[in-house]
Amino acid sequence: MILFRLAIIISILFGITFQLSAQSVPRFEPSDCAIQIPKGEKVECGYLIVPEDRTIKNNKTIKLPIAILKSDNPNPQPDPVLRTLGGPGGSSLRMVTGRRFSPWLKQRDMVIFEQRGTKYSQPALECPEVSEAKINSAKAQLNPKKTKEQELKAVKVCRDRLTKEGINLVVYNSTQSAADIEDLRQVLKFEKINLYGVSYSARLMLNVMRDFPNGIRTVVLESTMPLEINYDELGVTEIVRSLDLFFGKCAQNPDCNAAFPNLEPKFYDLVKKTNVEPIVISVKDQKSGENFNLKLIGDDLVTWLVDYSLSSDGNTISEAPLKIQAVINGDYTPLKDYAESKLQPDFYSLGMRYSVWCREEIPFENRSKIAAQSNLFPKLKGYEVQSLPDVCRIWKIPPAKKIENEPVKSNIPTLIMAGEYDAYTPPEWGKMTAANLKNSFFVEVPWAGHGPGFNSPLCVNEMIADFLNDPASAPKTTCLDKINKIFKFKTKKS
Repeated sequence: MILFRLAIIISILFGITFQLSAQSVPRFEPSDCAIQIPKGEKVECGYLIVPEDRTIKNNKTIKLPIAILKSDNPNPQPDPVLRTLGGPGGSSLRMVTGRRFSPWLKQRDMVIFEQRGTKYSQPALECPEVSEAKINSAKAQLNPKKTKEQELKAVKVCRDRLTKEGINLVVYNSTQSAADIEDLRQVLKFEKINLYGVSYSARLMLNVMRDFPNGIRTVVLESTMPLEINYDELGVTEIVRSLDLFFGKCAQNPDCNAAFPNLEPKFYDLVKKTNVEPIVISVKDQKSGENFNLKLIGDDLVTWLVDYSLSSDGNTISEAPLKIQAVINGDYTPLKDYAESKLQPDFYSLGMRYSVWCREEIPFENRSKIAAQSNLFPKLKGYEVQSLPDVCRIWKIPPAKKIENEPVKSNIPTLIMAGEYDAYTPPEWGKMTAANLKNSFFVEVPWAGHGPGFNSPLCVNEMIADFLNDPASAPKTTCLDKINKIFKFKTKKS
């Protein structure tokens, strides 16, 4: 006992860490970067070590890779920008290459946070079985019903495998991820941080604002998904809003209307026809090098238009009428990229995606409303935005507490940005969020879809940098006027 006390005294006197048990958690361990870093980039990397489940004490931890892009300023501001991507299930580390479009790096470091369960975290909740099932269904030209059946079988295989690996699927959610962000702030000894989230991660940042407000200086929310929105009940409605806006603007524009008269009814006629007689496109499997004939139905045409045109930037949106007319005329070249994507592995870590959605969205949604939604719009009868309501019957995650379906209220200075054509997180949702955030500014970006910071980076990110430097003032929006002057619907090939 005397020796034990003496050892503690010596460790204190000489600044030696005396450990009687395992290392403390949470902690940050500097390390090599989890991904390849561009040459010359100033980045410091490491892993945040946190408990997998904070509700129990079993010493099981997970590792979340962190990349810190160093500011151009040798004496940066003490409050960095923390960024993470959406999905849920998207990997954030690819943003390491975004220095060119991150003007706030002139004054601040940027911390890129890889959420628990995503691609480079340990563990990563990947579901290659589901990607394989979708790819095989496309190759076999299965109809939507059979495709979904194969997908759901693969979901069960993935769930069973991850569970057998000892992964607690229940704790890969927004509440735990918000606590991870707070742990990171504390272990890196930042008194305050600036949060920046897009799409699902904008929802995640709302969680952080609610649960850990004291460590936040400012927040940027882009393409916001509020907690109180029942997403699957509104998915088709928002798709229709975006399409109506697009076709309406073309019809109201003299040049677009003259070049493409009656474009909207022609497009929906093609959707109806193609749901009966699919378009066949030959594409190459990048993995095997083989060519496959893939069938695209009318619902594919809707998804193609929304995802590959209206969810992008001004150039792509302005070219959309031209591409639609080409497809109507029998030139299927514009559909090639979309068709090839059917042979690519899923972009998201699907297990993490399922765990979040099946805990925080589906339990609060009315399945009858989801099923009946597309019947409200005869032009899209039977169209489905995503199959997660069916997936959640298999994933079997207990529901979140009611608070995860309630609006977040805060006084933290917040900039909220939305894309005019965004079909997945429409501007109205951003305005709804702003109404509960007293010190907020809302900006709608024209000629932009989902994630305007990626689609109009120079304009949007300069506004964000302005806001970070002066969060009490509305950012300058003069560049938005320039966007409106630059873009117009194209009527001829360049």
